[in-house]
Amino acid sequence: MTRWSSAALLFFALASMPFAGSAKEPHPLAHYVHQRWLDGSEAPAPVVAMAQGREGFLWLATGDGLFRFDGSRFEQLLPEADGRRHELPSTVLVTRNGDVWTNFLSSLRFAIYRQGVLRILDTGMAPSRIVQMAEGSDGSIWALTASYDAEVLRYHDGMWRRYSAADGLPKSNSTNMLVADDGALWIACSTGIVRLAAGADRFEMVSPTPLARVSKDPQGRIWLSQQDRVYAITGAGGRDAPDGAGAYHLDNVKLRGAPLFDREGNLWLTTRHDGVKRLTMADADQNSSGDGAESFTSEDGLSADVTTQAMEDREGNIWVATEGGLDKFRPATLISEPALTSPAVFGDKLLVGADGSVYIGQARIVYRARPGHKPEPIVRDVVEPESLCEASDGALWIGLPEQIQVWANGSVRRVIERPDRAGHHNFIYDCAFDAEGGFWISASGSGVHRFQNGRWQTMFPPGDHADFYPTTMVRSPTGGIIVQSGNRLISFDGAQRTRTPLLFGGGDISVLTLHVADDAVFAAGSFGLSRYRAGGAETALASNASLGSRINGVVDTPEGDIWLAYPRSLVRLRRAELERALSQGQLPPPSLSLGPGDGLVSRPHSHSQRSIVRGGDGRVWVATETGTLWMDPARIVRNPLPPSIAIRSLIGDARMYHDPASLTLPAATSKIEIDFAVLSFADPRHVRVRYMLDGFDRAWVDPGPRRQAFYTNLAPGKYRFRVIAANSDGVWNRNGTSLEFEIRPAFVQTKWFVLLCAFVTILVLWGLYRLRVVQVTARIRSRLEERTQERERIARELHDTLLQGVQGLILRFQAAADRIPHENGSKRQLEAALDAADKVVVDARDRVWDLRGHETTADLGERVEQLVAETPFDPPIPVRIVLEGRARAVDPLVAAEVAKIVREALLNVSYHARASTAEIAIGYDARHLAIRMRDDGRGIPEQVMATGRKEGHFGMVGMRERADRIGGSLTISSVDGGGTEVLLTLPARLAFARRKTRNRHWLPNFLARLFADE
Repeated sequence: MTRWSSAALLFFALASMPFAGSAKEPHPLAHYVHQRWLDGSEAPAPVVAMAQGREGFLWLATGDGLFRFDGSRFEQLLPEADGRRHELPSTVLVTRNGDVWTNFLSSLRFAIYRQGVLRILDTGMAPSRIVQMAEGSDGSIWALTASYDAEVLRYHDGMWRRYSAADGLPKSNSTNMLVADDGALWIACSTGIVRLAAGADRFEMVSPTPLARVSKDPQGRIWLSQQDRVYAITGAGGRDAPDGAGAYHLDNVKLRGAPLFDREGNLWLTTRHDGVKRLTMADADQNSSGDGAESFTSEDGLSADVTTQAMEDREGNIWVATEGGLDKFRPATLISEPALTSPAVFGDKLLVGADGSVYIGQARIVYRARPGHKPEPIVRDVVEPESLCEASDGALWIGLPEQIQVWANGSVRRVIERPDRAGHHNFIYDCAFDAEGGFWISASGSGVHRFQNGRWQTMFPPGDHADFYPTTMVRSPTGGIIVQSGNRLISFDGAQRTRTPLLFGGGDISVLTLHVADDAVFAAGSFGLSRYRAGGAETALASNASLGSRINGVVDTPEGDIWLAYPRSLVRLRRAELERALSQGQLPPPSLSLGPGDGLVSRPHSHSQRSIVRGGDGRVWVATETGTLWMDPARIVRNPLPPSIAIRSLIGDARMYHDPASLTLPAATSKIEIDFAVLSFADPRHVRVRYMLDGFDRAWVDPGPRRQAFYTNLAPGKYRFRVIAANSDGVWNRNGTSLEFEIRPAFVQTKWFVLLCAFVTILVLWGLYRLRVVQVTARIRSRLEERTQERERIARELHDTLLQGVQGLILRFQAAADRIPHENGSKRQLEAALDAADKVVVDARDRVWDLRGHETTADLGERVEQLVAETPFDPPIPVRIVLEGRARAVDPLVAAEVAKIVREALLNVSYHARASTAEIAIGYDARHLAIRMRDDGRGIPEQVMATGRKEGHFGMVGMRERADRIGGSLTISSVDGGGTEVLLTLPARLAFARRKTRNRHWLPNFLARLFADE
């Protein structure tokens, strides 16, 4: 949890120093934005060492472990488990190649963080606690111990070497070390300063100065810091004699850690009990004495007074490690004045005088800030000023609850009683002077009043509805007065009074901010911004009108820019942006927006209708909830560096991969979380970020403050996750960073599985088809068997009743005929009748035999030959019988029906075709039985082919019915005058007699059945 410290914006010295004139003038410490992270929240403590990584993370060695920080989250990095306890990192170093080094106090083991893993080095342990580490010019690692007799370790080519008194180090404890620009190693000990030149093997004593610390400035000069002064001992680059850089004088400061020179040359000192101190280059004076350092302690908001290290990051932020947490200092754009300590309840009242002075009305005092100067009190012991206005003679008219005080030439010259002291809701919203010198006040519930020549005049009644009370007021470009009353502007110009409707963008009536610039009057509120000129009104609406879009301050600059005060920010619109917005009717996204990271630690006051003014020196003053700030628009602190972006981790189905570069994830990974960091510490809350997963996201995703991306059920394949970001000043890192990963397919996601599924599907469908065929076959066979049984029953009945009865009658008639004499003519007639009866009996027996369906042979070829022989061709014609394939036994039931169909076809040839030849082909196939009968006769008439039958004849109809009953297909084709072809096909499963299979395993049997003939 972070907290913006308003104390960081207080002045601690130079209270009467004129406003800066040079762009390079150093900022006082109070001109920094301070932010802290305290122990007890998510911040680890104490912080004993820190360094910035190559990717931008802030690495922290703390009492809680090794952490890295991205501006919003502290992430702990644990070493690989090796059976030992590794706790309390005592220092941290980031090398040029990006490796992060540390040493653990509990085990005295060194560790390196590389490629997402913190590995313990197996090259031995330190002799004692490591207090500092540094990288040499040759890439070697130096480690300074806390031994009483100074010792330093050097790691090179995988080996450690120890330097001690035998190598020139003094027998005293060391405080800090550094590597100079020339590659030399400098070590400060309690008895002196020693130096190891690059490539040398022995240290040399440079200065016997006791209890000093070494530091390096931006020019590479080596400085010594003692309790009473700080001075250079080398020239630029760490070589030669000092070049007159001057000295800083201190007052017995108990130093701790290494002093820091920032990029502007300011010196930061961490102390044992006095917080952090800062000296500017302007303070360096060999002839000065005393403590010229500025201090920042826990009373000012520092996380603790015991400080351990100061560090500057790549954006120019100053970080201070303390016993209580972590602090950050950044030069502020918006500056707080230490004198302005009693903000008014309803907001400080701001006014710009004719000479460019800015008047500030606070709860008990009215201040004046002349151009280039700091605020100074001019009227004390006032009670909540309600308005400030300047008369043409330079006098300041101060509106109070019951009176108007007139201040001029250093004192209150006049007191005027208000005319509405007994009025209801008579708070003065605003005041103004007209061109004739009349003093106007808009007193809300008591109306609008004008004072001139010693008397008050009510110019406008308050009305009956609070929404139409007169509120904000300005002097018009023509010298009259303009006041808001509800949804209209009322203009008083002499005796003339005009009304102009106000636009609220469809929202409710509210109090607006009025501002006059040249010949225009601006009205601003939640709806946006309107400009009223003689030619009419122009309005630029807010994109989303709400309380957060309310503008309660407007000010213009000589360059034509306009500044707008919003509840959480100050926004600048360039002249071209303003004109474009008014012409298009829409306020654009701000190109420059100042917020908490720029020093706006409190929002512009919601009750102030003129919360922002511009003084004669160019400074813009802002009345906020906690007091008045100022800024110089020409010296806005900007961050030109695009943010660094890092992929912190990828979590795939609960498995974490730290700092991944490319990954191959296990098969069937379904849940993916990608954590990333946008590393811009200037104002992390206003950083913007976009991400996209190539192959999945169709457009860039804006996650807002979230720094994670979540994906579920991604298909197998290769993906590329990309992140781009912009810092708080809108500087984009368009290249960003990316992570390539691949999700391997599970077997069920491979092509083989698809093929297997297709094969199984086909197999199942084929099985269902075969099952259906078996069912149909069984049903057909069942019907055939039922038909056969019925025919056998009829045959039995005919044989047992009719034939037996007829046979008995014939025997009786034969007996009677035998008794008739031969010469009797009746006998011959009776014998002839008996012979005819015998033929009828024989024919009936044949029909009974046919009903029983007994075929003399299972060979279909022989049966067809018999049928050909029995057919009465007149004249006889040759009939060719062709067998195709290996002959198989045909089911008797089927054979009987087939024989009847063939017989009917042969009879048709005999009776109707007048053919000279005929052919019958019997085809035995694995899938079917086919009988094809052709002749070269005259064919079948078209009318018969069309109807499928000849009037009064049922041969063709019967053939088709028999084919349908046995599950076959009958096709008759004929060309008039070109012969006829009859084709009968039956599935093999129905046509052929079943064969018993023995000693067959289930698989061959199953396959045989599966692919058997139909």
